[in-house]
Amino acid sequence: MNKRDENMEWEMEAPHLASLPRTTPYCVPDNYFNDLTTRINQSVFVDGLMQKENQGFTIPQNYFEDLGTQIENRIALDQLKTLVQNDGFKTPANYFDKLQSDILSKTSGTVQKTKVVRLWHTDFMKYASAACFILLTASGLYFNQQNTLKETRTAELASEQMLYDIDESVIIDHIQESQAATTTSASDTEMENYILNHFSSSDLSNNL
Repeated sequence: MNKRDENMEWEMEAPHLASLPRTTPYCVPDNYFNDLTTRINQSVFVDGLMQKENQGFTIPQNYFEDLGTQIENRIALDQLKTLVQNDGFKTPANYFDKLQSDILSKTSGTVQKTKVVRLWHTDFMKYASAACFILLTASGLYFNQQNTLKETRTAELASEQMLYDIDESVIIDHIQESQAATTTSASDTEMENYILNHFSSSDLSNNL
């Protein structure tokens, strides 16, 4: 049996396969050889990572202890989302149009606070100021007293000078007038006492 007869046999046994075109079913992808170096380096890098220790994934700390709580929180969150139809926040109607007027109405009635500044920052300054105040007060009282004494002394000297300037006859006349006024007033008093003691009211009315 020659080669042609052998080919005829399998063609008769597999007519569909024999009807296919006799071409190479494989082909090289586009830019295969251009990207070959890059793909080889990437494969080497991935193999190096796989050979390192602690390969794969790790379970977070306390994962199984908190798993029940996390599941319940997710369920509660899903239930809240079903209750709320619109997610997020909503700006009220005409919010930005009324914003400036609302701010002015809230800030126009505010009272500006008065800033208080402490005069005495330390105890030393407080005591030093008190000592200065006491010293100034004592100095003022001392000088005032000295001025009063000086004025009194000046008045006494002026009075003495006036006495020296008055004539002796004037002084004697003044003393005599004072004694006469005292005597006259004493005589009138004695006269009234004498009348009241020696005469009754009826006698006085009859004499009048």
